[in-house]
Amino acid sequence: MNWIIPMQRLLGTLLLALLLSNCSGLFESEAERQQRLAQHFEQGMRLFEQKEYTGAVESFRQVPPESALYNRSLAMIRRVPYQRGRDFYEEQRYADASRQFRAVPIAAAEYDSAQNYLREIEMIRIEQQYRESRGDRRRELLSQLVQKSRENSDAKRLDELLERGRKEMMGSMPAEQRAWLAWFRKTMEGETSRTVRQQMLEEMMQNFEQFAAEPTTRAAAIELVANLKLSLQ
Repeated sequence: MNWIIPMQRLLGTLLLALLLSNCSGLFESEAERQQRLAQHFEQGMRLFEQKEYTGAVESFRQVPPESALYNRSLAMIRRVPYQRGRDFYEEQRYADASRQFRAVPIAAAEYDSAQNYLREIEMIRIEQQYRESRGDRRRELLSQLVQKSRENSDAKRLDELLERGRKEMMGSMPAEQRAWLAWFRKTMEGETSRTVRQQMLEEMMQNFEQFAAEPTTRAAAIELVANLKLSLQ
């Protein structure tokens, strides 16, 4: 029976070795742990720069909340939809870009920029429809573009849109010109900028004789000029 004690010791040693091999992570030093987490973060950054966003997110998620790298990892995870949206936007894949920008969380640093992209994509969508439209539908879409420019406080684009409308009006037949004059009257009613209204009045006065000489456009031209003058008093 003397052989039993050595055998017990051997089994104990083997069991201890097995436990140590399976639980080596429990004995990881703090320095080793920090190095491992830093490697996860660095790998995530590399994958992000390579536009391997799924792999990047997986790497960033390996960083636990108690790590000093957690907030940076979380910020990068939140940034992924925004970056995907920008990639799609540059490829002119606007529907895909919109879905990604809408997925950007409010807490993300890129949230406001994502909203700007969404507004720009909406303008692009309306512009595409505008180019393919005619008549009243064309004026309706131009009204939408004007309204979006006002909401975005984009004075430069607003001027460009109004100038586009003026050119279309001046290049149209009298019946269409009358419709454009009515469009400008309605558009100017919603214009808060005195400068824009003053400029419109000056444009109208330069071409007033032409409109007044044509029976089809006379009444609409007089009404537009009268409304502009009244709004500037």
